[in-house]
Amino acid sequence: MSFQVRAQTMPGLARFFTAGRGITAPEPGRTTAPYWVTTTTEARKAVHEDAAKRVDIIKIWVDDRMGTVKKLSPEIYRAVIDEAHKNGLRVIAHIYTLEDAKGTLRAGLDAFAHGVRDKDLDDEFITLVKQHQNLVLGPNMPDRVVVADIDWLRQSLPTAEFERLQTGNTNRPDAHAFWSIQARNLAKMSAAGARIVVGTDGNTPYAPHVEMADMVAAGMTPMQVIVAATRNGAQFLRMTDTGTIEASKSADFLVLDANPLDDITNTRRISSVYLRGAAVERSSYK
Repeated sequence: MSFQVRAQTMPGLARFFTAGRGITAPEPGRTTAPYWVTTTTEARKAVHEDAAKRVDIIKIWVDDRMGTVKKLSPEIYRAVIDEAHKNGLRVIAHIYTLEDAKGTLRAGLDAFAHGVRDKDLDDEFITLVKQHQNLVLGPNMPDRVVVADIDWLRQSLPTAEFERLQTGNTNRPDAHAFWSIQARNLAKMSAAGARIVVGTDGNTPYAPHVEMADMVAAGMTPMQVIVAATRNGAQFLRMTDTGTIEASKSADFLVLDANPLDDITNTRRISSVYLRGAAVERSSYK
């Protein structure tokens, strides 16, 4: 059934890509949706099962969840990456520490689902980034936790949800310092040539607009961020018929009421949406 769904072109709907069941070490108390593996044999078997389901990418978690679980060992994540590449699949990793980012990159990792969060990137890591010319980073930065104008959300959210967001719209210096580590690291990776994509962590519909503003605040230019949200994302998903406006490509684009090169938050001023050449009736999605 999943194969049939992905092969269909459905008017007004987005296309579907999946990592299937990701791969992690046992994480008691968390979901068992991913494969929990403890040996290289189990890890390679998990990759084979995902490959048989024709997933688009393999995802791994290399994180001890603040010391609460045992994370994937280098031996195991090297086995996953090796087996995935043998099956023509790329691997994306949820990582937290600079040490694990270096280890997975040395093992041939293709993409990071988050940036490094424990410390600033060093010269050794930047050298590794420059050696991996096709490396992709989806920053997935957390809330910047500074007071922001969120009135642009008022009309599209239920009143109670908007008021909840407004209550949490405060300055929190400690949390902002945590965000700032990732912001500096994003700027360094962008400057080093990593391909940056927009891809938020979660299912909040408006989150990409927030992340794009965060990426500019981190030091990327509005044009770099727009490219990250369009061309780079399409290339990462191997969507050859979209991502840029060109002859023979799918007409997927937004019409805005203001120039996002002047202010990246103008991506929120949407006049109309076109998907595969047809105007999307947006009122049905509110």
